[in-house]
Amino acid sequence: MRRYAVVGLGKFGSTVVRSLYERGHEVIAIDRDPARVQDVRDTSTQAIEADCTDEPTLRGLGIADADAVVVSLGERMDASILVTLYLKQLEVREIVVKALSEDHAKVLKLVGATDVVHPERDTARRVARTIGVRSIVEYLPLAAGTSLVELRVPAAFAGRTLAELDVRRRFQVLVVAVKRDESLTMATGGDERLAEGDILVLVGRDADLDRLGREAG
Repeated sequence: MRRYAVVGLGKFGSTVVRSLYERGHEVIAIDRDPARVQDVRDTSTQAIEADCTDEPTLRGLGIADADAVVVSLGERMDASILVTLYLKQLEVREIVVKALSEDHAKVLKLVGATDVVHPERDTARRVARTIGVRSIVEYLPLAAGTSLVELRVPAAFAGRTLAELDVRRRFQVLVVAVKRDESLTMATGGDERLAEGDILVLVGRDADLDRLGREAG
């Protein structure tokens, strides 16, 4: 079990808290708004009302040894920068901060953020990526021009094995696994016979994945 802290319990922060807690991790949830703190008491290990822009207060929370701290302070750009700086001084190993703009992200990196997220931008990109390819269930960018996608098996693929479809040669993408109902089967061979309703987990270049997605319908 890993130990996390989330500073700022708006929509993004509270969702992170619940997601980590549901996965079995220890999660400390922190916000200066008592109502927000109350909202996550049942979905966190510890919910604390505190203003983390006050350095002594932040130090007293005992989160320096957390595996990671997520900072999501809404529109409070100056506050997020200040908290990130304090966390860096506490030598927190991983500091993930929600950015409001590209310039904000640059400053956060300069003061110590190990990772910066742009929820609105990333969501927009995901919608733009999947809106024209209805067979794509999930999309995760891995690097420039390369992604992991979950693709609903098209009717034309049903009843055939991965070896028969020869997806890797035809589309230059790697089939990582096949999801069926609640189970996940790693695609270590080519003898897995697909059925309608299955989901392929694929890794490849965006252009190749898009081409496969269009053929899948």
